[in-house]
Amino acid sequence: MTTTTRIAGPPGTGKTTELVKIYYESLKNYDPVDIVVISHTNTAANHIRGKISSNESIEEYMKETGHEVFDTIKNAKETLKKNVVTIHKFCKDRVKGESFKIEDYEILCNLHSEFNDPKEYLSVELLFKKHPFFKFMGFARDNGKNFQDYYRSLTQEEKKKYKYSKDQLPDMERKYNSFKTNEKINGRAKVILDFQDMVEKFCDDSEVSDSVCKDIKVLIVDEAQDSSVIQRKAEKVMSKNVDYFYKAGDPDQSIFEFAGADPHSFHIEFADPEIELKEGYRCPRVINEYCKKIISPIWEHYGYERTWKPREELDENGNRTGKIVEGEIFEMSSLTQDPFAPELKNRILNTNQNFIFTYRGNEPTLMIDYLVQLGMPIKIPTDAKLKYKYPSVAIKNHRQFLNLLNGDKLSSGKIRSILKDTDPQYTINESVDSLEFSYDLNWLIKEKYFVPGVKDIADFQDIRKNKSSREANYIRKIINNDRDLVKKDRIFLENIHTIKGKEFHNVVLDLTLTRDEEDFAKRRMKFVACSRASETLWTIKSRNGYTL
Repeated sequence: MTTTTRIAGPPGTGKTTELVKIYYESLKNYDPVDIVVISHTNTAANHIRGKISSNESIEEYMKETGHEVFDTIKNAKETLKKNVVTIHKFCKDRVKGESFKIEDYEILCNLHSEFNDPKEYLSVELLFKKHPFFKFMGFARDNGKNFQDYYRSLTQEEKKKYKYSKDQLPDMERKYNSFKTNEKINGRAKVILDFQDMVEKFCDDSEVSDSVCKDIKVLIVDEAQDSSVIQRKAEKVMSKNVDYFYKAGDPDQSIFEFAGADPHSFHIEFADPEIELKEGYRCPRVINEYCKKIISPIWEHYGYERTWKPREELDENGNRTGKIVEGEIFEMSSLTQDPFAPELKNRILNTNQNFIFTYRGNEPTLMIDYLVQLGMPIKIPTDAKLKYKYPSVAIKNHRQFLNLLNGDKLSSGKIRSILKDTDPQYTINESVDSLEFSYDLNWLIKEKYFVPGVKDIADFQDIRKNKSSREANYIRKIINNDRDLVKKDRIFLENIHTIKGKEFHNVVLDLTLTRDEEDFAKRRMKFVACSRASETLWTIKSRNGYTL
């Protein structure tokens, strides 16, 4: 008999913390191998795995309960890597077949030119995230629809996102499926599996699923509101023999409807959860009220209202004092011309607070240009879909350059990359590859392994000064502004879809793409973005004057 528990709570109410406590409590009766935690993204899975394993979380729990879990957790590192994962990772590790590789994609390109040049994609993850056909294919299957039905369900605006017409798709689908299963084409004895294949095969192969699922006694699903049709099917298969099934989520944060999430059903299912978290630990009062204003039409539509308290100040022992943190909201017309713009600039340059510049849809060129002009280094996800070529590699190499100057040992490959990005005339002698794994700068200079010769560290420092390029000028500007590129990043730029579950002191939100206030999907998107802020929210008003 399975006991199902639904856990709901608005942003910043401690859903992850609650799930970690549930995990620890489960260890009273079960071993780590019996407990599986599923999350929606790799980032979220890594976060909850890190919380489970952190000494701070363990010590706090043991202090509160007296239940000793330290040794159990510390001896279960490999189990946690295997059992606290995304649904795709869970299924991939348990089904038979060979996962899709970039080399496979090169073969596929030869079969059908419409698949484009494989050199565009550095990893399978990027391929499936960015290639129009694979995005389309993934969303169709996540929604439980065939390609033709899914194409017909799209709006004209959505269809424009894909490079191919409905007339091309059947042939591409046929080529792709033939490639995956025909040994004569791909030269492989095993079936090649993509992300959706892994989940579907797990669900459909009862021999595999029965064997795996009989050992699962506790199943915890985080961010359940984002599960697609096929993911919900897999969760049902996984939960059929468990003793306890925990589903945690927030329907107001369901922003993956395009990928098969069903916020409507989730709103209904979670209208009266068994555990409802109400204490806010992130958003101050003014941001809390602003977020409620955004989401309240959805609450009214479904006939309920969530209790969501704003953040309170904490005393020196971390206890709530009852004094509400006020917070700030600045509604701006632009990043540069608004009266509040100098205040934003001042806080970026003169505080240690972190900032997320976030957006939806089109490329945030204005945001990037603004931060580049300020001379601030930006942390941008490697898979961000940006036409703007931000010099992330150059900055990464400069950090390594500084580390090398400070005495760190680096591999010859990294040193070559640094030199290529700093001054191509300087190279490192290939013979060092056969000597050691990593190298100290002083040793390399002493042994004369640089070509042309570098006599001392001062000469090496001058390499960066000699380079003149857009990237080098940007880096110089960063350094002249006393920005330390070695320190931890604090200025981030990400799409709203990728920041869910994260928290920042400051959120700078571009509302220029906001349109219809009756569109629940857009309301949920804005709600997620604004609720990331723990101190200050900066909104850039839409060009058509629309604002909530």
